[in-house]
Amino acid sequence: MSTGTASHWADVLTLRPEVTASDGSVGELQMSLHKAVYQTVDVPYRKVGYYGDITQPTPNLVGFFSRVARRLGTDAETTALFHLDQGMGGGKSHALVGLYHLVNSPQEFFATELGRKVHGEAGQGGRDVDLTGAQAVVLTADYFSPGRTSETFGPATNLFERFLWSLTGGDMDRYRHYVEGGPNKGTLQQALSDAGRPVLILLDELMDYVLQLADATNVDRMPNEKAFLNALMDACDDVPRVVCVVVMIRSELDERGYPPLADDFRSYVSDRLVRNGPDGRVAVTESHDFASIIQRRLFEPAEVGTAVSQVAQRYGTASDTGWRDKVLDKLGPNRGLTGFAKRVEASYPFHPELMRLVREEWSQVQNFQRVRSTVSIFARTALHWVTEHETGRWAPALIGVGDIPLTTALEQLLSSGLFMGNDRAIQGYRSVATTDITSTDGSAGRAVAIDQRLRAAGVTAGQDHAGMRMAAALFCYSMVARPRGGRGATKAEMLAAILEPTPAPGTPYTDAEEVFNALTGEDGLGALEITQPANAPGRYYLSIRQTLRMYFTASLALVDTPSCEKLVWEQTQRLARQGIFDEIRFIDAPAATGTIDVAHTFDGVDSAVTRLVVLDPRRWTLLNGKDAVSRAEITALLGIGPDALRVDNAASCVVACVNTQRREVARKRAREVLAWRSVLKQINPEDVDEFREATTKVNEAEGKLKRDIEKAFQHYAYLVRASDGLHVEFKRFDDDSKSSLRGDQVWAALVEAGRATITAGLSADYLAALLDTFERTLTPREVVQSFYKNPLFPLVTTTDEIRVAIFALLRDGWELADSDGAKLAVASPEHISIGSISQNLRRAVKAAETVPAAGGVSRGTTTIPIPKQPGEPANGGEHDRLFGANDQEYRATPGQAGEASTGGAPQNGSESTSFKRYIIELSNRSITAPETREHVWQLLKEVSKVLDAPNANHQLISLSVTLTTAEGDQGAIEQKAKQTGARVRVEDDDF
Repeated sequence: MSTGTASHWADVLTLRPEVTASDGSVGELQMSLHKAVYQTVDVPYRKVGYYGDITQPTPNLVGFFSRVARRLGTDAETTALFHLDQGMGGGKSHALVGLYHLVNSPQEFFATELGRKVHGEAGQGGRDVDLTGAQAVVLTADYFSPGRTSETFGPATNLFERFLWSLTGGDMDRYRHYVEGGPNKGTLQQALSDAGRPVLILLDELMDYVLQLADATNVDRMPNEKAFLNALMDACDDVPRVVCVVVMIRSELDERGYPPLADDFRSYVSDRLVRNGPDGRVAVTESHDFASIIQRRLFEPAEVGTAVSQVAQRYGTASDTGWRDKVLDKLGPNRGLTGFAKRVEASYPFHPELMRLVREEWSQVQNFQRVRSTVSIFARTALHWVTEHETGRWAPALIGVGDIPLTTALEQLLSSGLFMGNDRAIQGYRSVATTDITSTDGSAGRAVAIDQRLRAAGVTAGQDHAGMRMAAALFCYSMVARPRGGRGATKAEMLAAILEPTPAPGTPYTDAEEVFNALTGEDGLGALEITQPANAPGRYYLSIRQTLRMYFTASLALVDTPSCEKLVWEQTQRLARQGIFDEIRFIDAPAATGTIDVAHTFDGVDSAVTRLVVLDPRRWTLLNGKDAVSRAEITALLGIGPDALRVDNAASCVVACVNTQRREVARKRAREVLAWRSVLKQINPEDVDEFREATTKVNEAEGKLKRDIEKAFQHYAYLVRASDGLHVEFKRFDDDSKSSLRGDQVWAALVEAGRATITAGLSADYLAALLDTFERTLTPREVVQSFYKNPLFPLVTTTDEIRVAIFALLRDGWELADSDGAKLAVASPEHISIGSISQNLRRAVKAAETVPAAGGVSRGTTTIPIPKQPGEPANGGEHDRLFGANDQEYRATPGQAGEASTGGAPQNGSESTSFKRYIIELSNRSITAPETREHVWQLLKEVSKVLDAPNANHQLISLSVTLTTAEGDQGAIEQKAKQTGARVRVEDDDF
């Protein structure tokens, strides 16, 4: 908003349309000769009128153009060779585009303000400058390559041929004629003379072409190219009305630098340019041209005299005794009130101090891109304040050092060349700007917070964001070395940055002091450093050196979440220890969210070993109310639940999982580690102290990350069998010194819960109690498998523990029997074949004994052999067939039934009946051999006949059959068993 009665500069000046249309970026700010001449892109400066409107006729530019026009348009013996060697952003391309317009459209060009001044200076002494029919030969060397043709230059493949193609206008016959003459002085003189008109040769960006020549694939072309350029410079000097302008940046001004061959080529050409044109080196702009160039590029022409005098007068009124004595008089010559009005006239609407800083300090930096960078920075600055003013917000009376908006122009400042391509310095100042002054959206930053604090205390200095303006000024003063080796700004310079003439009577000096004190105090700018030179005012500057925290803050903002999660998982795998477990498995998450193929993800987890399975924290977490998916998938992994996986050894699997809340702590710590690692890469190892400090920071952050990851893995889960069946037990360590990544600590917790044993902790009594829960005897292999398959059995440290426990059982009422039922003698635990499937572990079988029956009648319990069946071969050979054609052979004959059921005892009911219990044990007999299968079949057939005997006095039967067979070969035994009321249990077996 306008302040006071005088017109605000934003009301007096109008920004050019290209500034407002491009958000202050000034489209096509860097002019391209190639685009203007060959019109590959529709750029506005291809039109002479537009070029004349935006080009300030500075003395150097007018002088250069007039010398070219005099050589081309008159017979005067003047310089024919010109060399533009300034660094990037110095106005070279802008000048070449103007020279092209001068020759290609001389009448239209001379009608512009620039053209009139050029024509007037070129025609001094009464010369008639005639450029009628003049020709421009334009060689844009950054748009073609050695040895290759291009659409623009027809069949030409080198500089000589491209020059001729352009000079002859693509006339193939003339082109070939001159090519046959070779790249010598005579051929070139002839070609230029035959043209019969003024010729301007523009050779742009020669070093781009030379860098390609220096490559090993093209280096053999370099001598011929040198010879051509040497001959061309001689010819141009000898043929009247011919000018050659070469753009070839000095190596020390080119941020890329040159290899030796390219640098030698440059020196060769430069020496000949000097020889043939000793006064041809031209600087098209000077630092004192900045103000007028910027005004011309950014604003439409306007009458500003009244506004300038008014604002200068108001500044004078605002400068009371306090400001004069303590600030303005201490700034130095040509910086105080004396001559202020004249300086404002030259810089309006920019404050003279801002222009002085750019002109006298920034422009002294070798890589600073002078015009281009300055226009880019000032365009965004001007647009920012015009927008603020038009929306009714506060805007400065003149745009000063502290008014470059770091919210929108920071990157233009950092990329202007002030830091000589030093990425570390650029990142450091970016961090300072965004943390100490203002964030990109203006909502955060120390200076922003200080302004809020001051405003709450009633200190405004008559403006918005006084603290941010003063801090931004300090930032601009701190970026480059100051005169006489100074750094940063004095107190007077910082105070002067917020001096405003409105609202009248201007900024109170006391408010400015309070702003200064807030910025430089203990709670002020974090990167501030203060020095006190001898016999000189103290200096304040924003430092990036040895303030690693600044680099850390900047690097932290660049770390993405996936990188943090990846680091947490990588560190988790490094930290995990299997301890007593046989194995440790790590399960990568195929996706952090959504549905996954659980079977594929957990493929390979199931195995007959004790294993600690660590889950990827990117997907699986527990607690915090968001763990339903994790619990369901862990439950499925352990073989239960609605989506249970088909697993055999879930009882020996323990799952380690991260805590949801603590995972976030670990992620934040991972972000810090990645940020410090990034900082370390930016530190020069030769700076020993700083490198050591950064290394220490990395180590400290990595140590904290490891501790936080271990704390985050609180949870573990395992399978248990309770009275109501199988379920998953989810447990958590509440002691921060314990972690589910530590296999020894998880095992100890399982021991405490009764799900594991310590070394040598499996007792024979405990094993006996477990074996008694089975309805049949087990093979040694089945006993071992139970410790991995059955959650009733504890996890054991090794299978040797099982072997020792079995041996103890054998000495306490148990025995191992072979496939024939014979007891085996075992001398030591090592002699137990724990992988055997043909042996059985059973309670010891005692000799036959007589047990008194009720009523005094004795009843015998005897283990008897099975008699052979009639017709069975004596040698036990294989029958012709295993099964009869019908079931008659299952039926009992009277003799067989009576004999088998009564042992020949009378069946008369008047006599007392004695009963015997016939117990047949056939444990784990292999039936793969036909002979053995026949024997078993005969036994079962006999049992069926005995049961079928109509007069048999059978009372009870206990039947336990365990058949290990291929799935599908079991026939209808399940259905038949259920019809009798028997319980059927089907188990998986890895037989």
